[in-house]
Amino acid sequence: MKTLPVIFKWTYTSLFLLIMSGNLFGQTSKPDAGKKTDYSYFKGGTISVIPSSHQDIAWMDSIGACIEFRDKMMITPVLKRLRENPEFKFSVEDALSLREYLIRHPDSWGEILKYTKEGRLDWGATYKQPYESMYDGESLIRQTYLGRKWLKKTLPGCDFKTYWNEDVPGRSLQMAQILSKAGIPYMQFSRHQPGIYRWYSPDGSFITCYTPGQYDEVGIPVRQANTDVGQLTKVFTTMLTDWNSYFKQRKLNPEFPFIYSHDFATPPDYDAFFNDWNKKSGSLGKPVIKYATGTEFLQAASKGNQNFDVIEGERPDVWLYIHGPSHQRALKASRDGSRLLTAAEKFATFDALQQNSFADYPQAELTKAWENAIYPDHGWGGKHGDLTDRAFRTVYETGRDIAAEVLDKSTKNIASRINFSGKGIPVTVFNPLSWKRTDIVKFTFNAEGNDQNTFRLLDETGKEIPYQLIYDHKISGKKDEVITFLFVAKDVPSVGYKTYYLEKAKPSVFKSNSKTEGTLFENEFYKVEFVEGGLKSVFDKELSAELLNTGKFLGGELFTMQSVGNGAGEFTDVQQPTMEGFEKMSQYKQPWAHISSGPVRDVYEFRKAINHVTVVERVILYQDLKKIDFEIELLGFDGERYREFRLAFPLNQATSDVAYEVPMGVLRVGRDEMAGAAGFSKASQIYSTPCAQVHPREVQDWFSAFDGKNSVTISSDVAVFDWIDPTENPVRYTILQPLLLASRKSCHGEGNYYLQPGDHFYTFSLYSNTYDWRGGYRNAVQANQPMKVVVTDPSRKSGSMPEMMSFVSVENKNLILSAVKKCDDDDNVIIRCYDIEGIDSEADIRIPVTFRKAELTNLIEEEGKEIPGSGNKLNLKIGHHSIETIKLYMK
Repeated sequence: MKTLPVIFKWTYTSLFLLIMSGNLFGQTSKPDAGKKTDYSYFKGGTISVIPSSHQDIAWMDSIGACIEFRDKMMITPVLKRLRENPEFKFSVEDALSLREYLIRHPDSWGEILKYTKEGRLDWGATYKQPYESMYDGESLIRQTYLGRKWLKKTLPGCDFKTYWNEDVPGRSLQMAQILSKAGIPYMQFSRHQPGIYRWYSPDGSFITCYTPGQYDEVGIPVRQANTDVGQLTKVFTTMLTDWNSYFKQRKLNPEFPFIYSHDFATPPDYDAFFNDWNKKSGSLGKPVIKYATGTEFLQAASKGNQNFDVIEGERPDVWLYIHGPSHQRALKASRDGSRLLTAAEKFATFDALQQNSFADYPQAELTKAWENAIYPDHGWGGKHGDLTDRAFRTVYETGRDIAAEVLDKSTKNIASRINFSGKGIPVTVFNPLSWKRTDIVKFTFNAEGNDQNTFRLLDETGKEIPYQLIYDHKISGKKDEVITFLFVAKDVPSVGYKTYYLEKAKPSVFKSNSKTEGTLFENEFYKVEFVEGGLKSVFDKELSAELLNTGKFLGGELFTMQSVGNGAGEFTDVQQPTMEGFEKMSQYKQPWAHISSGPVRDVYEFRKAINHVTVVERVILYQDLKKIDFEIELLGFDGERYREFRLAFPLNQATSDVAYEVPMGVLRVGRDEMAGAAGFSKASQIYSTPCAQVHPREVQDWFSAFDGKNSVTISSDVAVFDWIDPTENPVRYTILQPLLLASRKSCHGEGNYYLQPGDHFYTFSLYSNTYDWRGGYRNAVQANQPMKVVVTDPSRKSGSMPEMMSFVSVENKNLILSAVKKCDDDDNVIIRCYDIEGIDSEADIRIPVTFRKAELTNLIEEEGKEIPGSGNKLNLKIGHHSIETIKLYMK
């Protein structure tokens, strides 16, 4: 980490005095009496007034009403202003606004193209303004596909260089790299200490960005002055004075920005004021004032070797309650959809390569799925928020369902080409991940009246594999028709498949290696003690270590607290739960039942009605896999306001290094956050909590804790987790806690409650080893990406493909393939990978089809530079934490 920027080193006393005097960056109240007005550094420079309008998809009203506002009150009047005044300019925050407008006004395309080419109309370079760490890394990259890449195609001859995300007080660790490598060098943001910064990702890439503080607040004095030239002159003179020393100390270009933006802002008219100011500017030594776009200002500010303050690392989002905990079903659909989408792209690509043609590649379906999968922005709730939230959930489910259909079709196509040499019914297991894996597999099969004991499961060599049966009455309603098989598939190839066979024959009896005695369970890996409400002990036999400290909470114990607060709002730290109505499952004395035992797994369960909800919990232990699954059902939640549910995993670690997955990276708590606090946003909003101390946190697939000897990693089925005891008399040791649900309220004055009544379902998997997070993260990722199974009619004609195959593999353990897809612009193949362990390496990428050359491109598949490689092997140097995109020319 670089040293803390000077801007963060004020004491809170001096900061308070500056606030009270009204003389802090962006504050425009009258300076202290007798203070000299000094804006001399800006002599010969420029004031760039940047008109914009902050637009959530909804929030201020329903989605439809906001689309209409963007049409009638924003873009249409902007076009009128552009026609009337050749000096006027305007910045629209995102690409979606252009999509909406062209649907309503297709005949306006020519005029929009003209003004955009002239540099007078600018469009934000992403699809929307997201909660960055709510989405996975590939979803963030697709923001730039549907942003800058789409904009360049829609408005040819133009480019789009600035990412706008004014509202959200949070930045993801790798966002600067994603933007930079997508050809987006600038960011306009807000709710942060005012200044111009270089924000770095851990690989060393950066973006240049500007924040005025809080985007709305800084413009209030200007809006209050209206068109009064005298008052406007005083306001801008004061702003120049306030910023003079900041620019002078850093020797920055004398380019002063003023963002004119607030929610539902309409295009301003300061033409008369500008004329008056500029007539007098020369004699008074003032800079000229003009309209500018966000990109124009940041380009001018960046010219030369600028001494911008530096930020490195993640700024944890303090608004994280608004999505995962407060919209659990929607975020579950979002996470499932993004995982299915990348899997669908991979297998659709190899389906096409097997056909030697991309003619049937489902590009339209996949594009539609991505448009749905990343549509929701940061504007959950708000006015008519029930409608917005329902729409957001619906688009997530639509994207998920399209992806599932594409994946199903592609894997069936591939399976139809396999040469099945074994006897029986072929069962092909597809692995979408970029490493060989051994994992649990579940599939359903229509038994057509056959007895459950009439099948043997064999691998491709003819070796019998143990399996276990579950009957799914929801599917058939008849016990003997549909059977769900569970078995462990071993060594399924990277982004590939492996074939098994169901043979009509009595299965062998496989001896269990587990044993039970009262409340104790033991298998090859763990000794577990069950007590009422949770696990009293989990002893890792390989590590000879007790994993849990159950002095306060049991392992896997559900507890509930009061959770008064909003998802988002003008608060400066995460609103924490409190003890009112506190309950934990152990107080109910509900015993466990051992409900299932077999050659694959053992299942324990309890069911108990508590206040507001019925809790069902299952603990699942496996014969051949070192992991413990926890399944939680919250049934019939009554929607009680301000109630929160968490699950506790109290660890037997005196001190812990906590780490968790963020989009395309790993964050180590206390080391990878931005230094210090986010600082002054406005007088009533000072982010004083050091970023390293902000909790809970947004998480992707897993979170982990390591004490120097042993680690525990837990796969996450939720978007938010914590590691700090939130209850009274908190313990100092680590309690890993996925946040299951929180029934909070929108902070909008007419906003809705996020009550989420009904049923909710969760699954978590616990892994332990002697290494830090690097020893368990692959297994935790696997838990959230189940393998796909295709059961093939044995009577069909056999193909020519082998029974086991990898379509692409990366031999380096530190590299992850995030995407394999058809190139958007031609019939070649895109491979994207990234380093997750923070080490430099030479990638060894192998595919079973021949390519004639390879290029390294930017993230949106442009600006290719040829690199060594041809045939079916590619070697490429990839730096620590880097995200790289490779284009393979197939013909």
